[in-house]
Amino acid sequence: MARGRFGYETGLLILLSLANGFVALDRLSATFLSPYIVADLKLSNTQLGLLAAALSIAVAVSSVLLGRVADATGKRKLILVLATILFSLFSGLSGLAAGFGALLIARLLLGLAEGPMVPLSQAIMADESNPARRGFNMGLMQMAGAFLIGGMAGPVIATMVADAYGWRAAFFLSALPGLMLAVALYLFMRRDPPRARRLAGERAVLPFGQAVALLWKVRNVRISILIAGFFSAWLMVQNVFLPVYLTQVKGLAPSTMGWVIGMGGIAGVVGGLALPALSDRIGRKPVITVACFLGIAAPLMILALPPAPVPLGLAVLFGWLVIGIAPLYCGVIPSESAPAGLVTSAIGLCMGSGELIGGVIAPSIAGRAADMFGLESTLWICVGLAVLCGLLCLWLEESAPAACRAEPDQGLSITSTP
Repeated sequence: MARGRFGYETGLLILLSLANGFVALDRLSATFLSPYIVADLKLSNTQLGLLAAALSIAVAVSSVLLGRVADATGKRKLILVLATILFSLFSGLSGLAAGFGALLIARLLLGLAEGPMVPLSQAIMADESNPARRGFNMGLMQMAGAFLIGGMAGPVIATMVADAYGWRAAFFLSALPGLMLAVALYLFMRRDPPRARRLAGERAVLPFGQAVALLWKVRNVRISILIAGFFSAWLMVQNVFLPVYLTQVKGLAPSTMGWVIGMGGIAGVVGGLALPALSDRIGRKPVITVACFLGIAAPLMILALPPAPVPLGLAVLFGWLVIGIAPLYCGVIPSESAPAGLVTSAIGLCMGSGELIGGVIAPSIAGRAADMFGLESTLWICVGLAVLCGLLCLWLEESAPAACRAEPDQGLSITSTP
């Protein structure tokens, strides 16, 4: 029986890792292709930031609302499969855009479809994981596929296709894998995770406002929401503006820039496996705190280095290892701290904060700063965000089962002290 559960846990881990990889691929395609899109559609830096903001605000809304729907109805599988189909179709729609307005609408629709993907995946993985490897599983699920497929292979493949067939063809190609994955998820996943049924109590049917108010009373959820917003801003500002910074300021060719940015994919995989796994052993708080403060390294190195692809690639490779903490503030800490029946809602709030602050507000401000003061200003913004996140981490309470000496069967709500 234990072996059967481990087999399902492993299979689910693989499929959900792929799902997050294809979400990242579809989402980041516009970023990797930005030099081509900017040249073809004559976009300003402000418009480039608004494209990222439009997608992020849609993700923020749908992650929070559909995360709450998933808690209240228990229909995680249905929502997950439908979202996978829709985000794949809407990704291809971006390739049909003839101007800024059409591309903006396409990115909004993509964001609405992608919103529930990470909260649902993380909540399901938290339910099905052995507590001793919860951090590792949730880190692998969120980061490995996202950065191997979306972060490392994505910029290389997207720019190669764009060079050969145009940027529109790259969008069309990015839609196909998700449709195949939707079929695999439908066939493999159980209808309703049994542990989710057991944990879901009267809190699962609370009105939306009461559920949010209850979650806001939990210190770790509060702090995770803020960290998610500001550290996502650190990452999103670089995702949006680093490609144009490398091509316009450092003078790299678009295809060379793709290889430099692709080093972030390796960093995401390594950090996404190592940091959550390390937090299983020594605790969530020390790992996430140190990593946030080390977030100053990447933007400072990129600013200081000469315009050569090798040192710039190494700066991205080592400086972006810290993004491996994303599963901690988005999924692991909220899932271990939220009351039973509100886990998906808690993760959705963290995701929504990350999208609203990191994806909507920060790129818009950074885009305006880039137009006024130059693209270098976007990297200085990232330095400040890293320091702010490190300071917020100091207020977290430890939630790792091993560090808290918690019993494995006590459930997901390990730390819920207001």
